[in-house]
Amino acid sequence: MKCFHLLFLLLLLLLVATTLRPIHAHSSQVNNTNRIRCLEKERQALLDIKGELVDIRGRLSSWGNEENKRDCCKWEGVHCHNRSNHVTQLNLAFYQLQGKMSTSLLELEHLRYLDFSENDFEYANIPEFVGSLTKLRYLRLSNSNFSGPIPHQIGNLISLEYLDLSRNGLKAGIPKHFGNLSSLINLNMHGNNLTGDLHELISSLSGTTEKKLEKLDLSMNTISGFFPNMSRFSSLLTLDLHENQLTVPDLSISSSLESLYLSNNMFNGTLTQSIGRLSQLLELDLSINEFLEVQFSHRWAPDFQLEYLQLSGCKLGNYFPTWLRTQTELQYIDISETGISDTIPSWFGSISPTLMYINVTNNQIHGSFPNFSFSSGGPLLPYLGSYRRVLDLSRNKISGSVNFLCNITDWQLLDLSDNLFSGQIPDCFANFEWLTYINSANNHLSGEIPYSFGSLSALSLLHLRNNSLSGGLPTSMSNCTSLEMIDVGDNRLTGKIPDWIGNSFSEVRILILSSNAFHGSMPLSLCRLANLQILDISSNKISGAIPECLQDFIAMTEKQNPYVFWGPKETFPFTQRLENAYLMWKGKEVRYVNYVGLVKLIDFSNNNLVGQIPSNITKLVGLVGLNVSRNNLVGPIPTDIGELELLNFLDLSRNRLWGGIPNSLTHLSHLGVLDLSYNILSGRIPLSNQGLTFDEPAFEGNAGLCGLPLNKSCPGDESHQSPNSRVGGSDVEEEFEDDRFITGGFYISLGLGFVVGFWGIFGTILYNKTFRYAFFERWNTINDLVFVRIELNKARLWSCFQNR
Repeated sequence: MKCFHLLFLLLLLLLVATTLRPIHAHSSQVNNTNRIRCLEKERQALLDIKGELVDIRGRLSSWGNEENKRDCCKWEGVHCHNRSNHVTQLNLAFYQLQGKMSTSLLELEHLRYLDFSENDFEYANIPEFVGSLTKLRYLRLSNSNFSGPIPHQIGNLISLEYLDLSRNGLKAGIPKHFGNLSSLINLNMHGNNLTGDLHELISSLSGTTEKKLEKLDLSMNTISGFFPNMSRFSSLLTLDLHENQLTVPDLSISSSLESLYLSNNMFNGTLTQSIGRLSQLLELDLSINEFLEVQFSHRWAPDFQLEYLQLSGCKLGNYFPTWLRTQTELQYIDISETGISDTIPSWFGSISPTLMYINVTNNQIHGSFPNFSFSSGGPLLPYLGSYRRVLDLSRNKISGSVNFLCNITDWQLLDLSDNLFSGQIPDCFANFEWLTYINSANNHLSGEIPYSFGSLSALSLLHLRNNSLSGGLPTSMSNCTSLEMIDVGDNRLTGKIPDWIGNSFSEVRILILSSNAFHGSMPLSLCRLANLQILDISSNKISGAIPECLQDFIAMTEKQNPYVFWGPKETFPFTQRLENAYLMWKGKEVRYVNYVGLVKLIDFSNNNLVGQIPSNITKLVGLVGLNVSRNNLVGPIPTDIGELELLNFLDLSRNRLWGGIPNSLTHLSHLGVLDLSYNILSGRIPLSNQGLTFDEPAFEGNAGLCGLPLNKSCPGDESHQSPNSRVGGSDVEEEFEDDRFITGGFYISLGLGFVVGFWGIFGTILYNKTFRYAFFERWNTINDLVFVRIELNKARLWSCFQNR
């Protein structure tokens, strides 16, 4: 019984202990929460640091002396050690701070991590005292507007593992003391003004640094000289020297290297086969070295297996490099603009399954594109951002069908433009959920636009111009609500412009339907395209009146243009050519590349439009081009046409417009091309400095117009002629014939003769004393003789009168 009592007592004690434990723990937690961890010395140092900075965005508002801000370990950007409570990390990156780095940083003796990147230190030098923060392991000062030389004191940071001084204005070279950075793993100094010979710069890293360094980035500087032997950097994994002025690549590098970026230098000659010994190499970029020959023997088989290969702009020779067949792990390949004039070899199919990015643009590749198979569902690659699979075959001579597109559904960007592809576009796009961009312009494709295009919910840019496509726009395309650009011009499309365009394509900024056989009137729903900047329906059979709702094109009513690039927004090497359009500009077809987003244009020319030009068209003040020529428009030119101040191109020719030319037209100071010819306009052509710059053809075919530059005076004016016209009658013409010897040369000769004759005589008298005396003595003699003769004649004359 006693044992049962003891057992009951023990259980009771255990229950009480279990109940009290969480209460005690909560009490301890409350005490720890209220306890200020920050050391006073370091808190004051941080406040001093803040005092020398200008905090525009208020990111340091948590730093202060108020009671609720006493614990600096809770301040934004500050991290303290869990046990010692010393400040070990200070991360103020992207705070948009100004001012200077305070010497109070030295009070943070246990600081291991310091990041002041993406701030503005107003071209100051990096302070030398940074070299006294000897416990630093991570130092990042990138893009913070530092200048001057790199302080050699940084070489004292023997514990430093990561150093980033990139994107500043740092000059000169690398201090020799950097060779003491025995723990350094990553050194990034790209985007500065470093100069000098690469061999000398690299020698500053000799010693203990070269044994442990894994990543070296000196790209985007002005470093010159030969490529040195870098095999002593035994741990180097990544070497980036792109955008410098290096020559002659002697790629003697440690076999541990995985990534090598040497693009945009001044390499010349032939790349040696020694590069093949880099057995661990995964990424190789030699692009934009136009004098570099990358040509190896047919039997060459490198030891590496690349995942990323960028050779754009190099010289690969006429044939596909056969060594590529050994690269079965390739995911990204760019051999554009390399001079290849070959067919795509059959062995290319052995490397295609893993490829996610293929760019062979701007070569002379011919023959058909093989019906290769591609693996699906591959991983997202770091150098592709969020993109899936990309194929760019543009600007070649590739022929055959495009059925190979159906072999894989994860295409995201397809550019087949400027080739010789023929046949129909296959109707297999139902499951292409990632497809964002299609460009099949300037080929020989025929048939109808596939109905399955309506499943492309992600489609943003569609270029199908200059083919032989027929039929109409499929109704299924009303589901493509992400479209921003549609160019189906120069085909054989028929039917009416669908009313659903205005209801479905709210994001469209470019709509080009020109040079087809569309008929009927313009649907009023077009006016719902508030973002529209280019509307081209020229050279169709459109009839009816121009809609009165043009002022609803909101983007055209704004002079400022927020849109510079459309389509996929991610940074990507392919996107620089996505934005392009063919437009009729000043009578010629022009391809706008890169900056088409800055153009605002309406082209209704060469249709059967009737009625008047809507007066509210003058609300579209952002327009730079307006063409309604070759229609049946009537009525006056809108009197407020001068409100379109940005107009560079205005063509109203070959209509039946009547009335006078508005005086406001002379306010268009940017106008470079004007054509009002072959209308029924009348009255005086407005005179102004701008108006007089246009020639007679701009106004011809209007019998009622008068005044310059036409050779027709207005009633009440004196007759006038064009400067280049004949001046009325044969007598005047003969007068001009007689006076042809009186030219500019005649007056020049006359002036020179006078100067030489005058100074030839007067100069001799002035500077020759003997001659001067003789001359004036003779002059006096003649003067006396003349005077005597005059007096004698006067006396004789007087005597004669007296005798009478």
